[in-house]
Amino acid sequence: MAIIYVTGTAQFAKVFEGQQDLGANLPEGSDQRNKLESCKGQFVMNLFMDKDTKKKAIADGIPTKGMTGQLWKETDDGEIYYKCTRKNFNTKFTDKVTGEQGVLMGPPKVFMQEENGIREWNLETDGAIGNGSEVVVKFNVWQDKISEMEAIKVVNHVKYEPEEGGF
Repeated sequence: MAIIYVTGTAQFAKVFEGQQDLGANLPEGSDQRNKLESCKGQFVMNLFMDKDTKKKAIADGIPTKGMTGQLWKETDDGEIYYKCTRKNFNTKFTDKVTGEQGVLMGPPKVFMQEENGIREWNLETDGAIGNGSEVVVKFNVWQDKISEMEAIKVVNHVKYEPEEGGF
């Protein structure tokens, strides 16, 4: 396993308990929805970066091939981002205590960078991570093809402001 750190700008961060994507907007019975339901949802965040940061992330070991390679995206305006993911429940791991297949992973750990150092994120007082927040994401990468968002350090927090007039 490799540990890789990538710096960028967060967008659409759903990284706290209760925010995971459960596939509710996908068709009932679809393969993608069934996969999300089997892992009890996944935590996601788009990590925007420049071309040099992408090159470094790939050189450090972030996968570019297979299913995980499809997490690299580009907007119509040419902006590069990586869709960071973390399964809430990993069916491929075995619980060391019970011996049962599957382990509850939970959300990634989130920290706040402050002048005095780093502290754990407090969702009640800090709020959600808003678009444009500068972050460093810690990834675990296995077998050069599986990438998982382990932790996030928020370096410059932009407060999340929900859109007005939405549903």
